[in-house]
Amino acid sequence: MRSKLFSIIAILFFLTACMLGPKPASLPIATVTRIPTETPYPTSTLADLPTPIPTFTPVVLAADIYQRPETSGWTEMIANDPQNAENYYRRADAIYLSSRAIGSRDVYIAKLNFALQDINMAISLQPNNGDYYYLRLNIYDKLAGTTDFIVDSQYLSKLALDDAYQEFKLGTPFDYYPERTIINELIATDQCDVALSNVKKAIADLPPNDISLGGLLHIRSRVYACLGRLDDALQSVNDSMFNNENMEYKNELKVQYLILLGRYEEALPMLDEQICHCELAGWHHYLRAEIYYHTDKKELVQDELFTGMQKTWGRGGMLAYMEAQLAQDEGRTEEAIQYLQLAEATFSDPIYNSLRWKVQEQLKALGAEPLVLTPSPTYVGTPIP
Repeated sequence: MRSKLFSIIAILFFLTACMLGPKPASLPIATVTRIPTETPYPTSTLADLPTPIPTFTPVVLAADIYQRPETSGWTEMIANDPQNAENYYRRADAIYLSSRAIGSRDVYIAKLNFALQDINMAISLQPNNGDYYYLRLNIYDKLAGTTDFIVDSQYLSKLALDDAYQEFKLGTPFDYYPERTIINELIATDQCDVALSNVKKAIADLPPNDISLGGLLHIRSRVYACLGRLDDALQSVNDSMFNNENMEYKNELKVQYLILLGRYEEALPMLDEQICHCELAGWHHYLRAEIYYHTDKKELVQDELFTGMQKTWGRGGMLAYMEAQLAQDEGRTEEAIQYLQLAEATFSDPIYNSLRWKVQEQLKALGAEPLVLTPSPTYVGTPIP
């Protein structure tokens, strides 16, 4: 019975993971999928998930999205002047700004797809406008955030990086630090040696006492973490705190570095302050589950994972890693291997590279290999001239 339940849940998980939203009727956008593994993903925690929010009807959403107050005016202008790139850009921006990563994942992704459809059209009509590439890279970034698998998120981030170079070349008033946008996309695509060179140059080029140094220092911390230099990452984010800009984000980075360094007692009180009851904040609970696991509170781990799963779409990364540790403790080696494979394939934020490398060693010790996945088919943007 348990095995059958795993199989059913694994199938549902795979179908959910492969579905990045509907394809608009005109100018269709392909979705990111991945090759299924021969062995389905097991999970005991997924079995306890509450009933998901019902999915939307694509036709209804498609008809509704262009008639809402924030978009209806642009829809009318497009109908009157279908060759005007600015109208498509404005409607894309309105849809993008109205998208929020709460509620139905499918609806959120569908909105991003519609925005992407419009901005692609704008770029095809007027390819030399930096504003357009800046909006599209932000759409790609949000889409990358909806994926679990590294191959998908990095593919989308590579598209965003191409647009970042283009908006830097063309210029836009909406991106105050375009060179930092490029560095962030280099990190997202795991090109961290290049990112480190860029961030060092950016720091060297800053005028003395420039207050924006704090932003570069916390970006540098992410580069160091990506390279596995966790002590340097922690020192850099600490250095970035000389001002109080973006302190919430800086503290989140610091907690993650402390956990990756195994300094759980220092991380826990900071993490407790960060945990909230808001939607899509579940990844904090996954982090706390790891702290509990390593601080003699293993009895609290499963409840923490379950709480986290009710607040986020993410089903890989730290969740899979913790399930692997619990399975190994109970002698469920085959399940542990499957969870480790899933974790290795879904630590999509490069600041977790050191942990992903550790998982690769664990798989090797168990006589297993990481999954081999490819993003196919994928989103294809309007070609950049």
